[in-house]
Amino acid sequence: FSTPENLLPLDRLVEIIFKCTRALDYAYHLGITHRDIKPANILLAASGNLGGDIKISDFGAALFSSGEVTRTQVSGIGSPAYMSPQQVREMPLTHQTDIYSLGVVMYQLLTGRLPFNANNNFGMIYAICNSEAPPPSTFRADLPPSLDAIVARAMQKELDARYATWEEFAHDLAQSFRNQQIASRQSMFPDSE
Repeated sequence: FSTPENLLPLDRLVEIIFKCTRALDYAYHLGITHRDIKPANILLAASGNLGGDIKISDFGAALFSSGEVTRTQVSGIGSPAYMSPQQVREMPLTHQTDIYSLGVVMYQLLTGRLPFNANNNFGMIYAICNSEAPPPSTFRADLPPSLDAIVARAMQKELDARYATWEEFAHDLAQSFRNQQIASRQSMFPDSE
């Protein structure tokens, strides 16, 4: 996975996260909340020059719901560094916990580091609930503001401020990708041409 010395190109990174939003939206429409989104559970299947497929693995911690009623919930499930504030507080969970977790994964892909660091799980939980992560551009100067904004919205502590749907998250990623493509084309051809 990305380290500060070995970061993915932005277009590849946006593609990976976009494909994850689509896969998790599919699971959501089947009534599934994953609850353990982290790099180890995102599998990249290489396929020639194309970006390859993305597979979400390890649904062992998943919640299955019918309508608004959750059928199972076990506390202590998930990887603390990627958990939403609602998950670490053992509150009722929806797909928005996975949106938060994918925001943390995106942060890590962008910067090569986690948004919160702590010496133990208690410190991590405190930071998740009470601290604001520095914007990814703090660690990577070439980031467009749109990617900082997407990560910030995905990682909002309050549900009302976080992406409400996977479609909203995917839309902003696609828009950012389009804007990035336009900017790179413009830099290849000066305005005078």
